Amino acid sequence: MSTPYWLQDSTASPSTLSGVVETDVIVIGGGLCGTSAAFHLAQAGINVALLEARTLSESASGRNAGFLLQGTAERYNRAVELMGRERARRIHQWSIENHERMAEVIATEGIECAYQKRGSLQLAGSPQEEQELVESAELLVEDGFEATLLAAAELPESLQQAGFTMGVHLPADGELHPARFVQGVGRAARRQGAQIFEGSRVTALDAGSTGEVRVQTDGGEVRAAMAILATNARAGELIPYFADKVDPVRGQMLATAPCDPMFTCPIYANHGYDYWRQDEHNRVVLGGWRNLDPEGEVGHEETVSTDIQSKMVEFLASMGVTAPVTHQWAGIMGFSRDGLPMVGPVPGSPAALAGVGFTGHGFGFAFLAGRALAAQVMEGAHGFCEDFDPRRFT
Repeated sequence: MSTPYWLQDSTASPSTLSGVVETDVIVIGGGLCGTSAAFHLAQAGINVALLEARTLSESASGRNAGFLLQGTAERYNRAVELMGRERARRIHQWSIENHERMAEVIATEGIECAYQKRGSLQLAGSPQEEQELVESAELLVEDGFEATLLAAAELPESLQQAGFTMGVHLPADGELHPARFVQGVGRAARRQGAQIFEGSRVTALDAGSTGEVRVQTDGGEVRAAMAILATNARAGELIPYFADKVDPVRGQMLATAPCDPMFTCPIYANHGYDYWRQDEHNRVVLGGWRNLDPEGEVGHEETVSTDIQSKMVEFLASMGVTAPVTHQWAGIMGFSRDGLPMVGPVPGSPAALAGVGFTGHGFGFAFLAGRALAAQVMEGAHGFCEDFDPRRFT
């Protein structure tokens, strides 16, 4: 039951690091951001190696719901309030581009990951949330994005039965099998010449001088000119700058046996704390409810919470889902202090770049983050890195 649904069929045979490897760029972390960075660097002819402590996608990138959502962790009206209209619009557009880039590589590299673009649905269950959704939808449309308001009567019966009073459909969103996508990007990176070492946990990183990066694992050493840190929630373990800026937060997930078709796209509710969809096999994949124990759902342990999982099962019943639960698991997300990713140069580490702190929206930003980091290595700048510069906290 504790094996993530997306990882149950993984058959990887890791190639671990042994001895000394020399390369131009070393990427640490084999999730969505790290594999994307390795792919884009290798595609450009840069010698690159990637180190992953487990196997590709085995951490947060293979333990989520597989949503491709636009925007940040905040609703758009709140993002505008926090960041200002123009910056909020620009950051929202980055997430749209992230989705487009992912769809492009799925097509060009032939990645079989059950990708669909059916939009997403945000639901309201209270007058306050109704107001948030209406304001957000109006602002999105004004800023050139797509959003359609749905009255209660336009929602599926199962959602009305669960007490939801209205919704907003965002047609530009999508969904996929998250682990297969990340593994597919990893295979594409290998085809381009990237070296990928799994089962190779990094124990020490020295990125104090450009051209003289040293990375240690239990089995060997990598020497490189530059390093890209893409370990998200564990960033602070290798670069102290992130220790008080990226927090490990646990998310609960479950999956049911196949059942009748009920949900036509990914769904978010309760201010984003609750989310679910049906995959191509009509299994309901549901996650969230972290707000029931915000202080307990922290740390690096992938612990399944019996109390939260029981509430999730009760919620399934409230919508009329009777299929038995077949998988229950947890994953660790990296939450930044301001809710935005940290992508770009690392203060105090001249030879290091980072892509961390995706705050539960990694599949909304991390693929483009990897591409931007590759551009930062090759060209010295990228607009994405300017908007999400880790140095904003200094």
